[in-house]
Amino acid sequence: MRALLSWPWPDPANPYVLRLTEALSARGVDVRHARLLATHCARPSGARWLHVHWPEWMVTSPSRLRYRARGRWVLALLDAARAQGVSVAWTAHNLRAHDDPHPDLGEAARRALLARCSVVFGHFAAAEGDVRALGFRGRFAVTPHAHFDRDYPLAFTEERARETHRRSLGVGPGEVLLVSAGAIEGYKNLPAVARALREAAVPGLRWLVAGRAKDAAAYEGLRREAEGAPWITVREGFLSPAEMARVVGAADAMLLGYRAFYTSGAAVLALTQGTPVVGPAAHHLALYDGEPFFAALPSVDAASLRAAAAAVRAMGEAARAAARARALRDTWEAAAATVDATLFGG
Repeated sequence: MRALLSWPWPDPANPYVLRLTEALSARGVDVRHARLLATHCARPSGARWLHVHWPEWMVTSPSRLRYRARGRWVLALLDAARAQGVSVAWTAHNLRAHDDPHPDLGEAARRALLARCSVVFGHFAAAEGDVRALGFRGRFAVTPHAHFDRDYPLAFTEERARETHRRSLGVGPGEVLLVSAGAIEGYKNLPAVARALREAAVPGLRWLVAGRAKDAAAYEGLRREAEGAPWITVREGFLSPAEMARVVGAADAMLLGYRAFYTSGAAVLALTQGTPVVGPAAHHLALYDGEPFFAALPSVDAASLRAAAAAVRAMGEAARAAARARALRDTWEAAAATVDATLFGG
């Protein structure tokens, strides 16, 4: 029996678990979901594997006391499952939690998790060295992050429609539109990006930030830095999948000025729309360094952003086509085949 316990519950707002589940089910794997990790760990019902994504969601807290208690609770759950013959696998979406209020506790929790994992999946080969450095001794397998074409279908199949939407966003002829789309959070470094773009003062450049303010301080910092810069637009609020696809598809590039990240789902979304990416050539994004649709951003400063804007301006339709082709190359079927083979020999 190829039974797999999966956590967290599939969420359409982040379709990774949903699409992987569908592809695994198509291969005959019995994927079981529970809203509570405790349900899986208390009653594995003959399943051989527990596959977790983003366990930090259950652990992080502003309170060090609560952080420690949550960490102990999650580890106790994993130990209970392992005592019943269940092996643990983890997909390393993030090496460490975003905006972790207590990085020392976060690293200790990650090390403890890895000590209990038999398998780790990473989205790029270099992730193996990172988890080994944190004490992991089990098996490692690469599962490239698959595209989002089912969840964010190509917004524009004709250039005329794309240009019309760009005009509705206030983008004039010959102007370059950079977009940072998705939840507004601290680790995305948006106030610093705004400050550097103001200093760079690139003629004919527009920057649109669109998404829900998940971090109030990051949002207020961004708004302050954007004041007096009419070419910076901040559109706070939830974007439907169709709205997200249109905003990203209308852009000349997705701008990722992260101060810390590991795997970038935003980059995968951009490439799915045929939109080039500007970001640090590190971790997951190092896969794209040297590609015609990628402009490296070595640091968030005026000079680096001027160079990136010039690189984006020089990109043409061939770069957009290459971006989409690169995204579609990584499929959920291939990811599921790797997970199946690694866990069950399927």
